[in-house]
Amino acid sequence: MEDLIEEIELLRIKSCLAANRVMRSCLRLRNAVKYNPCWHLQPRAPAGSAHGIGGQWISEAINAALPVLRFVGMPAIKLLREAIRRTAPYLRRSRRIWDLGDEFPGNEEFDKDTGRIGPPTPRRPQHPVIRFRSERELRNYLGPAGPGREWHHIMEKRLADKGIFPPAQIHSTDNIINLPVEVHRRVTAKMSQVAPNADGRVLRSIVEEMSFEDQYNFGIRLIKEAYEELGYDFGAIQ
Repeated sequence: MEDLIEEIELLRIKSCLAANRVMRSCLRLRNAVKYNPCWHLQPRAPAGSAHGIGGQWISEAINAALPVLRFVGMPAIKLLREAIRRTAPYLRRSRRIWDLGDEFPGNEEFDKDTGRIGPPTPRRPQHPVIRFRSERELRNYLGPAGPGREWHHIMEKRLADKGIFPPAQIHSTDNIINLPVEVHRRVTAKMSQVAPNADGRVLRSIVEEMSFEDQYNFGIRLIKEAYEELGYDFGAIQ
């Protein structure tokens, strides 16, 4: 019996060693395929290149197109960043409700250079609405919300994930507000509560069935309610 156990243990050790040899061979093969002996001659994209490729290795074809990308892309990026820099301080201020006559601007109303900057918005007079293709893009441009503060979607970002509204409509400066952390958490908690007389459904599942304007205005009222409960003056948000 002991001889059988020793034989099984020996076979197990041999199998492990064989597997390790195979693994090392695969790694050597992968490194050999990936190795580029002329790596020091391969160009890199300059810092600040469009689409986040700054500093990355690029092919000769892309390298040949970079002057065109710089000419077309970089001014658009600078224009977008300047618009966001001017608008960001106003994202702390209270929003105006969404009037029934207002419409979300379509593609034709956004500037052709960036495809992101729209006309001045009734929610934030004298400041353009800026839209983004995703939450990640929005946060990359806006940066941190600041000490003790967080970015909050007035209409929940899950509406874009579920395809109820377009991402550009949800991830826009019209739908983003900079809130104190405690206010943000209070609003989120309210949306997660079971709604009265709703057969056990949570509030957010009921709200998402409303129209765009009604959802937006409900979100504004919820923020105002949270501010007042926590002792803030909603009309003097700065």
